[in-house]
Amino acid sequence: MRGKTPRRSLRTAPAVATVHTDYVEAPPAARIWRPWTIWLPCVLAFFWSGFLIFLDVVFTLASLLNDNAEPQTGWVYPAVIGQCVLAGASVVALLVGLRSPSRRRAAAITAWMIIPVALGWLVLTGRLLGGS
Repeated sequence: MRGKTPRRSLRTAPAVATVHTDYVEAPPAARIWRPWTIWLPCVLAFFWSGFLIFLDVVFTLASLLNDNAEPQTGWVYPAVIGQCVLAGASVVALLVGLRSPSRRRAAAITAWMIIPVALGWLVLTGRLLGGS
């Protein structure tokens, strides 16, 4: 047995130390935002902006029916343009959230913030430009 190398069994592993040089962090399942989580706020923000555009037009038509005073319609175009920009921002937030899973949380928060901003824009343009 002098010239022969000892036989290793198949069950033993070589005694070589393994060094891991790469750090990989896998996100837990609770932090992954699914695509359906951004549909609700984005669609709601889009329809809310559309509803406020409708309200702008209705208020303008109602002010034209008033025979006692001159109609205050100077705020309609800036209000409608602002609401269209906010509706477009909700569509962009939806597209960004669908294309990039890492930005879904930011897209959902952006869409939820569009709703009060749209209401504030309606009130602000009515006060500043309409003289109400």
